[in-house]
Amino acid sequence: MWPLRSIAYFFAFWLACLLSLANPIWGVVNYMAVYQINPTVTWWGKPLVELGMRFSLIAAAFTIVGLFTGRRHVPEVRPLFSMWEVGVIALVVVAALNLLIGVPPSSATLYTFEKLWKVLLFVLILTRLATTRENLRMVVWTFVLGSFYLGYDAFTAPPDAFVLGRLERVGGPDFSTTSGAAAYLAAMLPIIGVAFLTAKHWRWRVLAALAGALSVNAVVMCRTRSAFVGIVCGLLAAFLVAPRVRRYRIHALLIIGGLCAYKLTDGNFWHRMETMTSREALKADAAAETRREIWETSLVMFRDRPLGIGPGNFQNMIGQYNPKHHKRASHNSLVVCFVELGVQGGLLFLCMVCGSLWLLRQSSRLALYSADPLETKLLAYGFLTAFVTYFVTALGTQRFYCESFWWVLALPLCLYRTVRREMESPGLVPQLAEQPRDWELAAVLARCQPAAP
Repeated sequence: MWPLRSIAYFFAFWLACLLSLANPIWGVVNYMAVYQINPTVTWWGKPLVELGMRFSLIAAAFTIVGLFTGRRHVPEVRPLFSMWEVGVIALVVVAALNLLIGVPPSSATLYTFEKLWKVLLFVLILTRLATTRENLRMVVWTFVLGSFYLGYDAFTAPPDAFVLGRLERVGGPDFSTTSGAAAYLAAMLPIIGVAFLTAKHWRWRVLAALAGALSVNAVVMCRTRSAFVGIVCGLLAAFLVAPRVRRYRIHALLIIGGLCAYKLTDGNFWHRMETMTSREALKADAAAETRREIWETSLVMFRDRPLGIGPGNFQNMIGQYNPKHHKRASHNSLVVCFVELGVQGGLLFLCMVCGSLWLLRQSSRLALYSADPLETKLLAYGFLTAFVTYFVTALGTQRFYCESFWWVLALPLCLYRTVRREMESPGLVPQLAEQPRDWELAAVLARCQPAAP
């Protein structure tokens, strides 16, 4: 007899698959839920593993089919490909070319390239479907519910889930290390906060508050310095760019949340964080010293092969430059991008990062002309804070090939398209008569005005 949790997940999964045939946004939600929960590594998921099902592949397949069978629920996007999406496609092309111009490909190379194009394919689907306010809300609350599950999973983790006092093996495939789980949950905290602020009922606010508390507790148990630095930078950004209309309330909530988070920490957590406060402590810390040496070796690798060594080859090649760090990871997303995809891939990635920031800026400036100006402002604010948190965290751990990292990079485009869609709605035309503040904004509004009958 299957456990009740196995039965519930099995039926919920297939219900979402069927719903995705009518409305493919359910396929996106289903895929993201599988990514976060990953039942194949849970005790209750063993009966499902015996079925030989690949849940993520099935969810993705149903989503793609749903793009055709549920076509009337697929939002129309114009232009067909934004410049940011062109960057996504160009990045896949660069990675494919690096299979030829880099070092001879290995099984790791082919696996990494396959993962990259699958990740970016889902990103293209996400930036087409999460472009209405309802769909975007579904994605946001999928993050909240997934974080709630991961936080609860961490809270109830058995003693063998900890290695050297740090939580391991929580959640999906990109959370196989403590740094991965901490990086993801740290980036989810701003999104959970925005869900709390924009919730229409107190019950949803309670759920968001619980998800935030469990997520913070999980990050504390991971004891990851890169996530801690990311959270600090995210908090700084949150204080500086808080929307004026809710600034004091947000500042108060940030202070209260920070005090509550501090109460969840312990002496071991702060002892690990304190190693970043002095040069002597960092030199004495083996992990910090290893990362410094790896980054120095990475610079030599980049100078030797500025066009890149090919996706997935970093761990295979670093031992040739420094045998001491044979098969070691880069521990830096920007480093692995430049070393593996070359200067062309690195610069393209940085352009996409800047593009995401520009899209958030435009969404915030155009919020007045959207269907819900306050929610739009808060979403832009939350996505920006999540972006800063994840990007800074990714500078201390390898997240470049991780799906959730690209989801956070894609959220600005989803929000921008949502706002543009609402601006083109006839019901919002009277607002377009207001005078914009500069020529750039005026040009956007002019393109959104419907043609005269």
